[in-house]
Amino acid sequence: MKTKGQTALEYLVTYGWAILAIVIIAAVLYYFGVFNPSKLVSGQQCGGFSAFTCIDYTNTAVNATVVLGNNMGRQLNITGGATCTPTLIGANQQTICVFTGEFTPGSEATLSLSYTDTQSTLAKTDSGFIRAK
Repeated sequence: MKTKGQTALEYLVTYGWAILAIVIIAAVLYYFGVFNPSKLVSGQQCGGFSAFTCIDYTNTAVNATVVLGNNMGRQLNITGGATCTPTLIGANQQTICVFTGEFTPGSEATLSLSYTDTQSTLAKTDSGFIRAK
């Protein structure tokens, strides 16, 4: 009887480790965005910011208008990199920023934004991208 119990336990432990390995691999793939369908689409793309969420954008050859949301959970003051209205945005609020530069259709442009965290008063820089259409 003891042999059957040991065999059953070894069977369960072996499959348990295999399932755990599959879950870890799936979590790593999810973290790197493999399951994000927007990365597979070649259309309009905007992202990469850490302090801001890129909501939408439009561009011409000389400027890009980007709607950004505050992703930090506290008030931020935008100090440079673009002309934004409003410059002082609270938690979960939005601002419209106009970036100037050369935006060639079909290319990816890097956008940089300087801001100050009003709680810590530290100056920071955040960057993201748009795929110009």
